[in-house]
Amino acid sequence: MRNVKGFTLLEVMLVLLLMGMISVGVVMTLTSSGHGAQSNQWHAQRFSTLFQLAQDQALLSNNEFGIEFNEQSYTFTYYDFSKRKWLPLVNSRINGHIQLPENIATEYNLQGNVWGELTKVQQKQDNNPFSEQAYLVEIEGQQKETTINPHVLIMSSGEVTPFSYQFSNLESEQNKVTVKVSMNGQIELVSGLL
Repeated sequence: MRNVKGFTLLEVMLVLLLMGMISVGVVMTLTSSGHGAQSNQWHAQRFSTLFQLAQDQALLSNNEFGIEFNEQSYTFTYYDFSKRKWLPLVNSRINGHIQLPENIATEYNLQGNVWGELTKVQQKQDNNPFSEQAYLVEIEGQQKETTINPHVLIMSSGEVTPFSYQFSNLESEQNKVTVKVSMNGQIELVSGLL
């Protein structure tokens, strides 16, 4: 018998998987009081990690997900087919609504001509007095439902609305960090000077 020393490929892959899961856990649990949490690089990396988790969950669960961008926050959403509307995503891995500190400014852009045309059409519909919203009647005592209209769609087929999301720190002369996502879901972090 030969005495072979070493690790099998399965053991090495398992260790790498565990290290990756631990590193995601550490990044997600860092408190906002630390220096790294205030950096636009940290927020861009956090967004990128959450996006990857949402993309993986969309593929595995066969559900459609989305991202709604606001001035100082972003919200991960999912489409509830039974209710026929978008709802905030709340689960153990992804907190649906992420509030950014006041010193972090963000800007998103949808990529490609098709998406630009859709945005123009949506703006025309928002100003249209004959849209579906114009016919809704308020009922006294009924709570007004907030509608979520995600800007980015993460499809269960793996396709994603191509976009870029830029983070910049208003209090320091740090570089801007841009998260660029292609139609096939490939993520790229780009740093540039202000």
